[in-house]
Amino acid sequence: MFPKLSTALLILTAAASVSAHGALVAVAGSNGVNGQGFGVVDSTPRDGTRRNPFQTDTSIIRDKEIASGDAGPCGRTLAGGVNDMGAQMEAAASAGLPSAAEDGTVTMTIHQVNGDGAGPYECGVSADASGKSFAAMKVVTNVPGENSRSNAKAQDFALVAQMPAGTTCTGGPNGDACVVRCRNAARAGPFGGCTAVTNAQPAANAKREVTVAEAEAALAEDLERRSVAVNKKRYVRSRVAGGKAGEWI
Repeated sequence: MFPKLSTALLILTAAASVSAHGALVAVAGSNGVNGQGFGVVDSTPRDGTRRNPFQTDTSIIRDKEIASGDAGPCGRTLAGGVNDMGAQMEAAASAGLPSAAEDGTVTMTIHQVNGDGAGPYECGVSADASGKSFAAMKVVTNVPGENSRSNAKAQDFALVAQMPAGTTCTGGPNGDACVVRCRNAARAGPFGGCTAVTNAQPAANAKREVTVAEAEAALAEDLERRSVAVNKKRYVRSRVAGGKAGEWI
């Protein structure tokens, strides 16, 4: 019994000693609805760097803990323990889900508490909101940093990531929610968070610029089509003169 108790105490001590340094605190929806990350506590002050109280609602998302069942796909926080995806989703859906933009981009805010809350961050989307699998998202705007380190402290940074083309949100209580998960690669973490979003339509393909050659080819095709239309004759039957009368125009 004592060895098991000692092991449990060691796990709890290790968990308590983790310093969490980068939280996904906000999401700005294209539909005007704002959301926040799972496990985020509104009353947590954002103007300091110490473990208590500034780091307590940052999610720690470790693959080993997810695989062992010690945490869910969205990790855990020092303040609330394991992030309950079901409960967090219900709360988010009840409050209203922020929407991804038409091109599938999701605009988020990362609050970097101190050094290892820095970027770069990687993001993925679970279209059915189950967290069983995450499709990689393209990070359009990343949090500054190198190897998840920087000198920034108590500072907010934009994080914008784009869903893969064709993504449709089908999860949550209303069948219209996705879960987006972002995290860095900090050795003490990874840190980041999950959030619930929706998209009115499947994510569109990213826009690209038309080349000069493509524009010229389209113009030539259009001119040829117009020329054929002008030269083509049409026989119109006249109701006034009778069924046998007509005119070529």
